[in-house]
This record gives sequence, C-alpha cells and structure tokens, in this order.
Amino acid sequence: MQPGALGDVPERKKSASDRKGRKMKYGYLYYRKGLLEHKKERPMNLGDPIQSMAVLGILRKIGIQEEDIIPVDRYDLAVYKGEKVILIVNGIEMYEHYAYHTRFLPVSENIIPVFVGIHLHRELTEEELASFREHQPVGCRDEFTVSFLREKGIDAFLTGCLTLTFPRRQETAAQNKVFLVDCPETVPQYMPEELAKDAVCLSQIIRIKSESESCRLTDGETDYYLKTAEKQLYRLRDEAALVVTSRLHVATPCAAMGIPVVLVKEVFDGRFRFIDRFLPLYTPEKYGQIDWRPNLCIGEEVKEEIVSVCRCLIGLAAGRERLKNIYRGGKQDIFFRTEEEEAVCSLPMKPEEEFAYAIWGVCMPNSYLLYEAMRKKYVNARMVCAIDTWAEGIFKDSVPIISPEDIEKRLGKETLIFVVAPAAHEAAVKRLEGRGYRFALMKGVEVRMF
Repeated sequence: MQPGALGDVPERKKSASDRKGRKMKYGYLYYRKGLLEHKKERPMNLGDPIQSMAVLGILRKIGIQEEDIIPVDRYDLAVYKGEKVILIVNGIEMYEHYAYHTRFLPVSENIIPVFVGIHLHRELTEEELASFREHQPVGCRDEFTVSFLREKGIDAFLTGCLTLTFPRRQETAAQNKVFLVDCPETVPQYMPEELAKDAVCLSQIIRIKSESESCRLTDGETDYYLKTAEKQLYRLRDEAALVVTSRLHVATPCAAMGIPVVLVKEVFDGRFRFIDRFLPLYTPEKYGQIDWRPNLCIGEEVKEEIVSVCRCLIGLAAGRERLKNIYRGGKQDIFFRTEEEEAVCSLPMKPEEEFAYAIWGVCMPNSYLLYEAMRKKYVNARMVCAIDTWAEGIFKDSVPIISPEDIEKRLGKETLIFVVAPAAHEAAVKRLEGRGYRFALMKGVEVRMF
C-alpha cells in the first residue's frame, strides 16, 4: 500500500484565510497547537493529525476534489475569517482553552460545521450549546458524549471515531515486528518471550521546541507535526505484526488497517466507549488474560456506514446553506399572527380585566389557537370549561369538556362563551340568545358579540 491511501495530509496549502473564491470549500482540522507565553516547548499527541488524515480520506472517498479541500485551524474556529467552508469538526474538546487561550465554539459564521466523531468533556456555555443546536444532529465519537449532549436537549448519535475508516493494509513479509506504543510498564512481563524480546518501543507523544514569535506553532512546525504522525502510522502499517498500546488513536487506525492490536490501559475513560465493540479492553486485573494472537479488525461495512453518514451530513449542511441563501433577504414588513390573535385584538375587554370564559367547538384546532391567543392577551382571564357535542374529557390545563345540554347547569351568566365552530353557531344562538348569556360567534378574524 502506497502513502496516500490513508488520507495523508498534503503539503500545506494557502491557509483558508489567504484564499479567495466563491466555490464551496470543504475543510479538515489543522492542529496548529497553542503555546504558553513563557514556555515555547510542549508535548503533542500524534493522535490529532491522525484524525486529520482520517477526515481527508473521507472527503476524498465521497468525491470532494483536492482543490476544494482546505485546512482550517482547529484552535481558531470561533474567530475564523476565511472563505466559506463546510468543515468536518471531529476530535476532542476538553479544557485546553484555559491554558492556551483558544476558542472552539461557537463557530464563525464563515464555517458550516459538520459535527461528527466528536468527544466532549467539559461544561459548555449557552453560546456553545446554541451552536450545537443550530447545527445538529451531532455525530459523537463515544456514548459518553451522546449522553452528555442528549441531556442538554441536543440531537446526538454514536458514530465512533473517524479513524475507524482507514483502509485495510496489504499484507507483506515485512510486517513482522511487535510494537509497544506507550505501553504500561507492567504489560511486557505478561507477554510470551518470543514477542517481548525484540519488541520496539514507540511513543505517540512528541515534544516540539518552537521558534514561534506568537502563541502558536509556526506553519513549518505544524507541518512537521503532521508529517511525523504520518510517518509513525505508516511504519506501523508497513512493519507491524502486533501492536500493544494504551493509545486510542493507535488502536483504532491499526484495527481498521487490519493490524492485530492489544489495547491495554490502567483505566479507560469515556473516550473509549465505542471501541469496546471491536477490541477487548484490558485493565491490570485482566493482563493475565490477554490474547497475544488477536485476529481482530474493523469490518468494511463499518467503514462504509461511517463514510455514508459523513456524506449525508455534509449534504445536509450544504443543502441548509443553499436554502439559507435562497431565503436570505427580501422579507416583507408584515406582522404575522393567527386569525385567532387578530380576532382577540378586536374584543372590547381591557387586557388586565378579570373574567371567565368558555370555548365551544373543541374538535377544531381553532379552539386551541384561540386559547393560546387569550392567554397571551388576557393574562387574568380564566377558561372554566370547553363545550362540544361530540368530545368529552379534558381540554387543556385540566379544563373539563361539557355538553351543550349542560351549559345551564355548569356555567354562570357572567361567563363569556366563544363559539369557534361555525356548524355550532345556529345551535348556540338558539340556546343562548335572550337567556342572559354573553357569547361571541367567531369565524376567521370576524367576531360577532351577543
């Protein structure tokens, strides 16, 4: 398998803020990491750019042309000023912004976000929640995030991590090494000797000493970060017979590529609440039970479904944007309200007045619209019952429904009766007129008071 098949990150194009053009662009997250003001060296996890590679692979699979794909700085989504872009927003959002002064949400108006494969673990502001609500549904990496967002009233569903979509590797004789990637120190003692003796130790964490004059890595340093991630992932793809790791973004892409993986960790947090469907999760008390010859991989149907969901969500985002542009502007200066609201405005009572009323004709939706209009304008008015020949039981807010035959027994003469069903007008006039009842016949915006 040649480099490129994994969705490798291209040489950095002009940043999205440097480009001009009207054709819709599609973006992936570009991890230009933040730096502390007085500390220009920091550790960085290669899992972040590996997720960029996964998104690039998905965009290519769904037919996005290379010239239409652009990088968008992960840490400036809220202040992005570049050209309009549909952006797959994946990865993890926790508390990094407190240390590195970055802003993730709400996204800039020039970004149309497609939230898919995202993990969240921090309190969100109302502005941030509003951004999720505006662009839901949200595809979540793990069940922890699904529950977190659903509790806040956001439509969320489980997708798993987008690194599950990496293509299966071609098997070769060169794939004969055992790699320990950030493996807990006690694990090798449980390994068969033939596996442990020549195992290669790697880390997913690298340190970069930055020469940047700002609070971010330079573009060159960021490109080095991306290419280092590519190089390590390619090495595992091309040389590994077995990978033993505590890192999620080693385990998922390796399993997707068909590399035997053992996932070991002192404790597994909510980020891993999807990968347990595909791999055993080994904590210290289970190290003695590890299967050192795992025959596990991610099925092609899983990859196809994730790519299909991404295609649908991108299509939905593009369609929403087109409709937004269609309906932008051209609005007429009209005050929109229901006929019932208009009719209520013509009633002779004062808005603060206290009175009892009833509605005749609850089988029609007009009765409910009238009830809403009355509650809005006459806050001190009280609906005492509903009247209908055919319905019985409860109307709204525990208001009873009575038969027209029971009006004399149940209603006082001071109750104002609104007759909203035109078919009941004649019967209402016969029953109520001349007997001291106040009533109103309603049809559309027309109100005839008696």
